[in-house]
Amino acid sequence: MSKELLQFLAEEVRKGNRPNNTFRTSSFIAAAKMISEKFQTTCTADHVENHMRTVRTTWGIISQLRGKSGFGWDDKLKMIAVSPNAYDAYVKQYPSHEKYLSKKIDMYEEISIVVGKDMARGNYSKTFGDIQNTSSGQTETEPTKSDSVTSSEPRSHRKRSRAEEGEVDLEHISTQLGEVVSALKKFSDNQLDIEKLYEEIMRMDDVDEAARVAAFDHLVEREMLAKAFLTKSEPLRKRWLHNFVNSLT
Repeated sequence: MSKELLQFLAEEVRKGNRPNNTFRTSSFIAAAKMISEKFQTTCTADHVENHMRTVRTTWGIISQLRGKSGFGWDDKLKMIAVSPNAYDAYVKQYPSHEKYLSKKIDMYEEISIVVGKDMARGNYSKTFGDIQNTSSGQTETEPTKSDSVTSSEPRSHRKRSRAEEGEVDLEHISTQLGEVVSALKKFSDNQLDIEKLYEEIMRMDDVDEAARVAAFDHLVEREMLAKAFLTKSEPLRKRWLHNFVNSLT
């Protein structure tokens, strides 16, 4: 179910339905409908949004591990490479992160498209062979950025270690704050039933689907207008929709 959802949302991104790194509500509703029909279950836009929080948390962990000193990224295998000693020490402290280390990360491409952003490769990219050579004492020909601090600068090195321990994914925090604000808005006494709005517009199949989606997005951004639309009779809703479509031409 999670794989199907990620594939669907990745395709939505490719279609341009995530402007400013924010999915349109119509994408979540369409994703929920796809899951409900394919798996014969009840899935709502809220369920999709809740699962997205889990995916964002996963991406935050992957991003932090990729930039951690002693860890590297094998882009061919889509795997976080780490030496055996570093692996044992880290997993002992964070056992729940073991599934992200030294093995292919399932659905990595889809996760990076849906919740991530392009990450610098170049000096940050390290293969599994590079990590093994480092652990056995061999010198790397192209040290990573995280290894650029030498032992002759102990004060700087200690500073970096403390920073790594307290490293926080600022983008993830920003997303969480946005979700909190969104959730507070939904608790208003007269909140807009977005799923009902979507259903009412999409069943007017005498209008092109792309135009219906545009009308839905237009109404979602104008809550009072959307509420007024839902109170109208079906003939008046159709008249409004046709007038909206004509205004686009």
